[in-house]
Amino acid sequence: MPDVGGSAALDVLVGLFFLYFLLSIVCSAVQEMLAQLFNLRGRTLEDGVRNLLGDDAMTDRIFRHPRLKALSKPRGRFVKAGGPSYIPSRVFALTLLDTLFPPDEERSRDVFELAREKLEDPDVPGRVKTLLRDALSHSEGRRDLLRAELERSFDQAMDRVSGWYKRRAQYFLLGIAVLTVGLINADTFSIAERLWKDDALRAAVVSQAGGASGAGTENCPGASDEDSPQERAAKCVDDVEQLGLPIGWTSASSPHGWGILGKLGGLLVTAFALSLGAPFWFDLLSKIARLRASGPPGPPREQREADRPLPPPAER
Repeated sequence: MPDVGGSAALDVLVGLFFLYFLLSIVCSAVQEMLAQLFNLRGRTLEDGVRNLLGDDAMTDRIFRHPRLKALSKPRGRFVKAGGPSYIPSRVFALTLLDTLFPPDEERSRDVFELAREKLEDPDVPGRVKTLLRDALSHSEGRRDLLRAELERSFDQAMDRVSGWYKRRAQYFLLGIAVLTVGLINADTFSIAERLWKDDALRAAVVSQAGGASGAGTENCPGASDEDSPQERAAKCVDDVEQLGLPIGWTSASSPHGWGILGKLGGLLVTAFALSLGAPFWFDLLSKIARLRASGPPGPPREQREADRPLPPPAER
């Protein structure tokens, strides 16, 4: 049995972290594919604009504008056409002004006069009036400052939208991780036990982990940044299969009685670990790899000097 005080325990952690890293890439690739398929970024962006304007009709008019249509996602083979996933603040400000003040009307009258009239218009949504009021108060009678203030308000709203999307993506990733772990039976406790008992398997997994961390890229071995999410996921699945870890459902791995609780706990630990994302595990794996490479610390200087042999006596 390996010595718990030696490097065996650290190697078990390296093996687990390497597995988490590979499976996290798979889950992230699946999440990215689903986000593209359902245009999750575009939908979140539209929800943010709808919240900013506070009116469905105004939001629909904004997204039907030719400027935003030009940014919309084209229809693909398996992806339906959707709204844009990103809107520059300048494009939004110009589109909002065009929607509120048609170009023909704006050319014949002063834009500030039109904006003040909109503040008294009962058909204009309250949040749009707030945007105009703030822009007018900071414009100093200059059209460029009016547009810049609208851009600033939009950027502030998009900062909140980015937070929304990150939270949604985190929940989405956790759901994918739970499903993935349940399908392949990636039980942290069983895998750790196998790594602890099998010296050859542990050494092989640690060797592959060292090669992946030494590559300097957050990709599984054999994959590159140019690969599509499907290709990255497929290569990572192949790498996981080649590790030889106890993954997959068999009659021997199926729990019985009280073992169901332990199996459920091991699966949940793995799912939570995968939800942290591949960058987290890549950084942690790299740090541990450097720690293993450095080896144990040497004795203190006083001890080294005490153990140093005395020089032979000088001949007389």
